[in-house]
Amino acid sequence: MAVSFTIHGAREHREGLVVRFYPRESEPWVGNFLGGDTACTVVLDHPNETDVIVVAQGEACVVDPENRAVRDRIAANIEEVIPLPALGSVILRGLTDFTAIKAGNSGWRSPRISWDGLRNIEVHETELMGEAYTPLANAWVPFKLDLLTGHCSDGIYENEMARAVLISRGQPDKA
Repeated sequence: MAVSFTIHGAREHREGLVVRFYPRESEPWVGNFLGGDTACTVVLDHPNETDVIVVAQGEACVVDPENRAVRDRIAANIEEVIPLPALGSVILRGLTDFTAIKAGNSGWRSPRISWDGLRNIEVHETELMGEAYTPLANAWVPFKLDLLTGHCSDGIYENEMARAVLISRGQPDKA
């Protein structure tokens, strides 16, 4: 029998991504991960070399194979997984932001970079570059993301939100 991992617990029974685990110290077992709403499905070793990262239709979690348990639910709506072994990390691309999983069971989550969508993603050493969409200009705008810290200073979403004016009772705020 497969061990079912769902956000709704044992009461949910349907087939998802079925994964067989081969732990170092215990018997092999099978897990069933129902997943989410995107097409991204990946199973890969965690940078800590002990756990496994399972992304089932965009739902990402860290699995402890020895204890047959989900250690952490990382993110949802993942669209792409970018392993970066030279940096000891794995990057998860969502619709508007990024999440990093690092070897020391640490990581970061970037700020929201785009209004709706990221494209043309490229990695160069410790920097990720791409384009983020803005509906205000109906355009794709370049951005850079520091892969060591998750810092992004030129994300179009935050830049445009910083220029927003608070409206109160139909009048601009005089703050």
